[in-house]
Amino acid sequence: MVDVTAITNPGVPVVIKCKRDKSVAEFDTTVVELVGDCLLCEPILVDGKAINFQVPGIMLEMQIFDKNTAKIYAWHELDIKLGYYKKKTLCQLIYMRDDPVEINRRAGYRQYVAIPGKMKYFRDPPMDIIVRDVSNAGLGFLMDEKGAFETGKVVRVVFSDEEGRFKFDLKCQVVRERLMDNGKYEYGCMVLSPPQSLGAYVAHKQVEERKRVLGHI
Repeated sequence: MVDVTAITNPGVPVVIKCKRDKSVAEFDTTVVELVGDCLLCEPILVDGKAINFQVPGIMLEMQIFDKNTAKIYAWHELDIKLGYYKKKTLCQLIYMRDDPVEINRRAGYRQYVAIPGKMKYFRDPPMDIIVRDVSNAGLGFLMDEKGAFETGKVVRVVFSDEEGRFKFDLKCQVVRERLMDNGKYEYGCMVLSPPQSLGAYVAHKQVEERKRVLGHI
């Protein structure tokens, strides 16, 4: 049984996924406080207006990364409303109707790419990285030195493919850190609100890899 109070501390990033028919959208917010089975989060704004998730036919999912165990948990039975924290601060009130389930972030296809890129964290100068692998919703990168961020923090990863066909500026939550035997640092990330072009790029690289393995190119 997952201790929900241990992974919903104030300031923890939250991802809300909305599905309707074949359309999927993601929204980012942050935990303010947990009150019973209700998670109070920062309001999710679009054009300055808070989103109302009370829409018929919409399916909701909430994901939270637990930096202590480096695991991602998801809730599928949700009721999200707008309300006020301590009667004065607008919040998204997320009522969790089920227990969280662990997400296997390595279940999807991952393509090795080894492409140079840049990593941006807060106001620090961009740092050179090597984007090691990518998937539809995640990526891994290598750095020569330890980053100035902790697991669970959000960074931006910028890179282009070798042909200049795909260019990315991705908002990523760091979910794993490891010091390698060669002295480099390896980071694994979950891409927040991944663009459709990321899936297209992964599919493109997968086709290329299959052709190469089969000797067609």
